[in-house]
Amino acid sequence: MPLQIDAFQIEKLMKSFYTMSGIRFVLFDTDYKEIIAYPKESCGFCKLMKNCSKTRRKCNNNDRKAFLRCENTNSPVIYKCHAGLVESVIPLHENENIIGYLMFGQIVDNSDKKEIYQRTEEWSEKYGFNQEILKEEIDKITYKTESEIQSAASIMEACTSYIIYKELIIPKSSKIINAAKEYIENNLCEDINSNSLCKHLNISRTRLYEIFRNELKMGISEYITIRRLHKAKKMLKTTDVSVSEIARKVGFSDYNYFSKVYKKRYGKSPRHYRK
Repeated sequence: MPLQIDAFQIEKLMKSFYTMSGIRFVLFDTDYKEIIAYPKESCGFCKLMKNCSKTRRKCNNNDRKAFLRCENTNSPVIYKCHAGLVESVIPLHENENIIGYLMFGQIVDNSDKKEIYQRTEEWSEKYGFNQEILKEEIDKITYKTESEIQSAASIMEACTSYIIYKELIIPKSSKIINAAKEYIENNLCEDINSNSLCKHLNISRTRLYEIFRNELKMGISEYITIRRLHKAKKMLKTTDVSVSEIARKVGFSDYNYFSKVYKKRYGKSPRHYRK
């Protein structure tokens, strides 16, 4: 899925995460290709592994399995790679769809690194690595406790919400979808429906539904509701406007219905969220 990315702000966020944790932070697209990372280079040990075709294949297979598991469970995954390093993958959602993945890793959860040291002889014999160089790079791998790893995963999960809220990453869309999004965003307080959209875009209802399903993986009314709730959430956080007035401003004439769908999506009522 092609993405529109605010690379400067994403890298700034990654740098802050690294400064705080000392852990590498990477953004991948839905084809599992690395887009941005901080630091840009992998740790020395991982670079050695990826410079060998056989171990690079193992690295790629491990990552792919983690991405697929993440996609299937729709939740964060913490795992160990074939070499014994800890990594974590977290899905990045936009309108209920996975549009990318955040990953951190290239760390160990055992301070003595015994498990990895014991395998240097095997790697030397099977893949031709220099055992002493491997040990030198293993010494440099960052160690984190299990608690620190879980904390880093929680912080990165919060980063996904921040990235989407600030719209630092959004899917690239067709001209028709962009025009539809703009019209919806500018008319959330109005009675928007497929007829008004079709008339504005000069397109048939069948074609419009097809485009929404293909590009956004959802129907028109579902998308409109999500955008209304997103705007309501932003207003609850950044303004003193009453909750009932916010409901009206984002297009909900029935406050009770607004409260019900808001709670269903975010797990809290609008008033509880504001508190």
